[in-house]
Amino acid sequence: MSDRFRPATAAEHLLWLLHRHGVEHLFLNPGTDSAPLQEAAAALAKAGIPIPRVITCTFESVALAAAHGYWHVTGRPQCVFVHVDVGTQNLGAMMHNALRDHAGVVVLAGRTPYGEDPDSPGGRSHVIHWQQDVRDQAGIVGGYAKWSLEITRADVLPRAVGRAVQVARGGLPGPAYLMVSRDVLMDPPAEDLGRTDGYAVPDPPAADAETVRRIADLLARAERPLLVTAKTGRRPGGLAAVTRLADLAGVRVVDTPESGCLNIPTTHPRAVRGTAAARRHVAEADLVLVADCATPWIPKYVRPRPDATIVHIAPDPLWEDMPLWTFPADVSVAAHGATVLRQVADALGEIDPGTKWAGHPCGEPSDGDPPASAGDALTARAVAAALNTVLRVDDIVVEEAVTNAPVLAEVLHRELPGTLDGAGAPGLGWGLGGAVGVKLAAPDRRVVAVVGDGSFMFGVPTAALCLAAEADAPILAVVLNNGGYLASRLPVFELFPDGVSASRREAVGTRFRTPPDFAAVARACHAHGETVRDRAGLVPALRRALEAVESGTSAVVDVHVADD
Repeated sequence: MSDRFRPATAAEHLLWLLHRHGVEHLFLNPGTDSAPLQEAAAALAKAGIPIPRVITCTFESVALAAAHGYWHVTGRPQCVFVHVDVGTQNLGAMMHNALRDHAGVVVLAGRTPYGEDPDSPGGRSHVIHWQQDVRDQAGIVGGYAKWSLEITRADVLPRAVGRAVQVARGGLPGPAYLMVSRDVLMDPPAEDLGRTDGYAVPDPPAADAETVRRIADLLARAERPLLVTAKTGRRPGGLAAVTRLADLAGVRVVDTPESGCLNIPTTHPRAVRGTAAARRHVAEADLVLVADCATPWIPKYVRPRPDATIVHIAPDPLWEDMPLWTFPADVSVAAHGATVLRQVADALGEIDPGTKWAGHPCGEPSDGDPPASAGDALTARAVAAALNTVLRVDDIVVEEAVTNAPVLAEVLHRELPGTLDGAGAPGLGWGLGGAVGVKLAAPDRRVVAVVGDGSFMFGVPTAALCLAAEADAPILAVVLNNGGYLASRLPVFELFPDGVSASRREAVGTRFRTPPDFAAVARACHAHGETVRDRAGLVPALRRALEAVESGTSAVVDVHVADD
């Protein structure tokens, strides 16, 4: 096909290159700068030339969240097109999430045209072409993009696209930011279409034999070894590596809130469940292995004991992009946790895991949930228990529950790799768009997003549900609706325990006095919508919603829960 393909414009060449570099989807939020790409997509489709699937997105942040979610499942970067500087700004917190979660994505942004003459193809033709000519468009994402480049000549396209996908995928993955003006896109293409091979990425680094032996020896001698991890389960084989080490060496495993993935089956006997239990184990451990985790504990609440040995394992165990990062480390290993933990497990000799942490329970005691009955107040714990009732083992749960995330981590059952997902970063509004991206990457799986009411609104639900419909990627969104920003209320009580706010159990700006009807929002977007206010109606509502999803329609179940 490449021998016969001769693009008519640089825009056609660009779409062809993206496809050849493995980009399967182009999430498009169009503007005046995207016209050459829109025409190129139509022309190439008519000619039978394969290009990425173009999916219309009505808001940029949702598009980037979807590309991020797709990366989680496949490890393949997808492309998001945004309109010059203003579209770049609308990416907002999703750029932060892509940076912190090391998500490989390619953002393609237009640039205001350069030409002004009447005979300049693609030149300036509207007042906004002067208004949107800013001094430093790339600077908008300068602190968050891993790499950026403006394409100013058509013959640069092959190298620019190849480099963008390579950088997004390789090393510490992250967002690559490309800019191109529409007059460049309308230029005649380069004579040489360019190579689309030769852009290999390196294999993940491994620990040297001496370091592996040292960690294995530390594990063999430790009486209370603890593994604190966040993103090891994101790598292929990561969950298996964590689980194997827990079984072989009696290591307890703390899965931190920043994880955004499943690192060990939630029902594994050595999985530490509950915040209080996690802090207790950190305080008591004589060996703490920290794998792929930037914040293994909060020093305000707990610190390892003074004689504990601390081992940090991560591709960048110094976390150089965090200016003030001062967690102690006795051993520091620059490699992926999945790789090193597998190496250590291979190197371990005979260890009786039963001698480790003898008599110390992993989690918090629980009396379970009371039986469901009409009129009982709903809690996040009850919602998690209900999800355990209706979910299949291979369903994928996308979590953005904020203050209720610890409850889900403690109660929700997930066993298989990849069945728990999240942004792994604090930029709210990821969950809905991320869930659509996950569904696109795993079309045969049911995808359930569990979000707070605040994060549901941050997620631009009209745009997210529209994207799900446009992409034929239906999802279920379960909203834990506690009527406001509990995450912003609790710090007021914490900092001012004797203050007026604490005495009233209220904080200014954290209650939604006139919130939208989320179920009605869903129905307005041609999705199934229900509101649940009592325990008895919860499981039936979830089942109806999942039936809607299986029939091809997204669904929203708005569950009103107690906020404390």
